[in-house]
Amino acid sequence: MSVIMVNATNLLPYEPSTDPKPLRVSSAEETEYGSVNINVGGGITTSAWCNKITVRVPVGAGAEHLTTEGADIKTGASTGWTPSAPAVSGGFAVITFTPARAVQFTGQIVTLTLSNIAVNRTAGQVSIAIVESSSRTNGSFTNKDAAVEVDKFPAGFVFRNFAPEKIMVENGEVAVLRWEGSDAKYTMHWGDTPAGVSLDKERVWPTPRGLTTVTGFMLRAEVTAGGVTLTHTLTTAVTVRIPDLVVRNLTVQGPATFADSVSLSNTAKDLTVAGSVRGAGSNPLRVSQNAGLKVDAVLNVTGASTFNGDVTANGSVTAVGAGKVVRIADLRGPYGVPLKIDSHVNVLPGNNVTAAGNITAGGNRVLRAGDTLRFVSHTNRHLQEGPDYGGEKEVAQTSRTLYANAAWRTHHLSSASSLGEEPEGNQEQEDRAQDERTLTTDPKP
Repeated sequence: MSVIMVNATNLLPYEPSTDPKPLRVSSAEETEYGSVNINVGGGITTSAWCNKITVRVPVGAGAEHLTTEGADIKTGASTGWTPSAPAVSGGFAVITFTPARAVQFTGQIVTLTLSNIAVNRTAGQVSIAIVESSSRTNGSFTNKDAAVEVDKFPAGFVFRNFAPEKIMVENGEVAVLRWEGSDAKYTMHWGDTPAGVSLDKERVWPTPRGLTTVTGFMLRAEVTAGGVTLTHTLTTAVTVRIPDLVVRNLTVQGPATFADSVSLSNTAKDLTVAGSVRGAGSNPLRVSQNAGLKVDAVLNVTGASTFNGDVTANGSVTAVGAGKVVRIADLRGPYGVPLKIDSHVNVLPGNNVTAAGNITAGGNRVLRAGDTLRFVSHTNRHLQEGPDYGGEKEVAQTSRTLYANAAWRTHHLSSASSLGEEPEGNQEQEDRAQDERTLTTDPKP
């Protein structure tokens, strides 16, 4: 049953319905009575004015006729509209519905009622003609044609009680639907998937797969009669406990809890958070991704941070907080490049500096592993270490008084020299002269 526009001139939409549903023809034993309601104006998108609607019901015994008793049809209409008594003429029962004054349709619905219809005995499809007197403005009304179709099913036809065995199923559970119906071709439509339904005595149909969200079902019954296919539909729905949810836009005004994983599966989609992202309860927030975590903006960390893997910084690393300490177990330059220190180095008291290799300054060698250090006073007095035989340490062979009161400069002897160092007092004059010739003064800082 549907709206049919006979031509493109009519301004008002029409939608028919019947009682009972579906309408059945009479039998030799019993006369079937029914009614037809025609809703006018539903879903209109542009304004239209109307001052009269005429309905023409086909009268006769054929499949294309609705009744043989056109004069017995009773009429009714919405408030403000007055129907005429049916006038049978030229094979039609003609009823005119007239408002008290011209009506502007801007969304309201007017219902025209035809009742006490003794349906004839021949199944088929009936076209009820409609003539509207309408205009885009409140004037210059002209007649425009439309029509609605009404199906008459065979006598005794039954199609009813379409419902699920359980109105709610578990997520993933199959739903089972039942109905009562006469022999017909049934087609089930559910979600986006139409599925043919077999004709069995029980009139029962389980869904091919479990439901995961609230699902609507429409069952269509088709019967061929009077050379046309008659159709009637019934609908129902099944809810799902804890359903899956697919929406286009979602706004949540209160707290939201997700008991399982949350995914943004589409490429390059953003997750925007105005507040904090936190781990559950006392658990830390964890970012687990093989490709790592990329931060394209400033990263501010106010608490302690622990890195159990390598840390690579392609830019500068600054740690200048007053009183803050940077602890490094092994400090190295990049592979194949020396470590550069572009600042004064202050080794605090109580700490040693150990060099397993050479030490250079200004491009010149200052100390090399194996060199001998000698402290020389302005009077060429030597302060050096010599073995304390029988002991485990070397001692300086000079007095504390000289060490404290003399001015000393530092020299070193090349480790390539095989000179045997003697206490200064025991050196021969030539030896001391040789020592002086081999001494080199350290570069001044």
